[in-house]
Amino acid sequence: MQPRLLPILRRLRPHRPVGTDKIRVGRDHDGGYVMVDDLDGVAAAYSLGISDDVSWDLDLANRGIEVFQFDHTIENTPVEHPRLHWSKLGIEGVSSEQEQLDTLTHILARNAHRDRTDLVLKCDIEGHEWEMLSHLSSNLLDCFRQIVIEIHLLDRLGSDAFLDTLRRGVLALTANHRVVHVHANNCAPYFILGGIPLPSVLELTLLRRDRRRLEPSDETFPTALDMPNAPHLADFQLGTFRF
Repeated sequence: MQPRLLPILRRLRPHRPVGTDKIRVGRDHDGGYVMVDDLDGVAAAYSLGISDDVSWDLDLANRGIEVFQFDHTIENTPVEHPRLHWSKLGIEGVSSEQEQLDTLTHILARNAHRDRTDLVLKCDIEGHEWEMLSHLSSNLLDCFRQIVIEIHLLDRLGSDAFLDTLRRGVLALTANHRVVHVHANNCAPYFILGGIPLPSVLELTLLRRDRRRLEPSDETFPTALDMPNAPHLADFQLGTFRF
C-alpha cells in the first residue's frame, strides 16, 4: 500500500509562499479557511457547497468580490447580499443533463470566466470533489489563483478503484498549484493505512505557482491561524505533513 500511497501524499507537501502572509477568511472554527493574503484584484470567487454557512463568501463579498455560490441541497440562500449569487446547482464531473447538476467547466463558460486567471475557488461538496477533479481538463483550474478545498473519504484509500480516482484528482489539483496550508477536520476520525496515520477529512489551500515563489515549508500544522472545526474537541496535529 505505501508504494502506491506515498507518491500521492508527497504531492500534497506544504510549501511556503515567499514574501507574503496568510490570513483567515470566514468565521472561527468550521467554515473559515486559512488563505494566502493575495486577494487584491480577484475578479470573482466560486463557492461550491454552502449549506447554511456563508461566512467565507461574505468575507469575500465584503472585500468587493462577486461570489458565485452553488448548492442543490438547500431551498434558499441562507444570506442575502448584493455580491452573493446563489444557484440551486450541484457539481458533477461529467454532464448527466440532470436539471440540478452541472460541471464546473460549463458553469465557468456560462459566466464567461473560462479564460480568466484571477478567480478563487472554495469547494466543500462532501466527497463529490473527486469525481469533479478527476474529470477536469488539464488547465481548467488555472482559472483560479487560489483554491481552498475540503477533501473527504480518505479512509477509502484502501480501495484500488478509489485510490486511482483520488490520484487523478490530486494530479489535477497540483498540476499548476502547490499546497500552502493544510488542516485536518476534527469532526471526522483519524485512521491508519499501510502504517500511515491520516485524517479522514482534510482542508487544503493551494496557490497557483505563478503567484509567488514557493519553497518547501517547515511549518507545523495546525498553526496559530487554525481553529478546530468542532470547538469542543482538540484539533488534530499534522506536524509538517511531509511523507
